[in-house]
Amino acid sequence: MTLSEETKQLTSLRLRGQRIKARVTVYADEARRRAEAGLGAVDSRSLLTRLYELPVGVPVPLHALDAHSLRALRAAPPGVVDLDEVRGVAVRRLAPVARVELVLVEGSGWDEVVRSASQFGPFCARGVVVPEGEANLDLLLLKARFYGVGVGIAANDAPHSPHWLLQPAPYRPRRHSPAQWLFHEQAWRQLGPEESLRSRLR
Repeated sequence: MTLSEETKQLTSLRLRGQRIKARVTVYADEARRRAEAGLGAVDSRSLLTRLYELPVGVPVPLHALDAHSLRALRAAPPGVVDLDEVRGVAVRRLAPVARVELVLVEGSGWDEVVRSASQFGPFCARGVVVPEGEANLDLLLLKARFYGVGVGIAANDAPHSPHWLLQPAPYRPRRHSPAQWLFHEQAWRQLGPEESLRSRLR
């Protein structure tokens, strides 16, 4: 897929304090389950950390959970976890609903844009788009290649049809964590269920 084609699938979001463009995959089954439960994004890091330790759909004895986890689960909104105090079990229902596949940072200044894009490394593939005529293009490509950041150029006569000079490195997480889950939930909150279900369902 060319960068020009890719930008048509991107959504403007604000993540980690930056305004960026992102390509997001939404998981239809979990999106529908949440809609039926009246549940939106779950962006409590504390709660996601507790849930991350539980398998989805498998009963876990309440006595196996510590007091902090029990308090967090009992305070969770409907649709997150089923607590059966009689049987003494908890069943996690919440699953990831979306995944940010690619983040694009637009700007000028080779050092700043690569540094801005690099902070998304733990979460997804990253790329930058700079204007045609970037003065330090060789340095930009050198640094971007080192960090696995893609580089796109927006031509002056076609600013909305950029093209890749350097493809982003494939995203290969070394591990999965509650922080990654939180990142994707924050993107989901901004997408909104109606927009997501209309154009991004998988």
